[in-house]
Amino acid sequence: MNRPPACVVLVARTHWVVGGVILVSIGLLRWIVEKYPVAFSVRAYAITGGLAALYGLAGTLVWFGAFGGRLLSRVCGLLYLARPRLGSHLWEIMDSAEYKAHFGVPIPPPPL
Repeated sequence: MNRPPACVVLVARTHWVVGGVILVSIGLLRWIVEKYPVAFSVRAYAITGGLAALYGLAGTLVWFGAFGGRLLSRVCGLLYLARPRLGSHLWEIMDSAEYKAHFGVPIPPPPL
């Protein structure tokens, strides 16, 4: 299979990194509070694990240009808007013709 365009790779890897950071944070927090009388419920771990899975899925769908990837990428991209330099850049990429073409969206020709 051919490698996706650079803009698609950037968006997919960003989603994968965020998912990985969430997983590492779960493990690190668990390790830190192990000695203290702080307890997180199974529900808390399920929610954060689900978020990590969501970001991992978004990155995979974007990489392969699969159905639902654009929408899920936008939903996950809402988190990035808290950092304007990162979020704005990624949203501009997601609006680009090259990114849309990766998903098979027909791009109209420029006006004459």
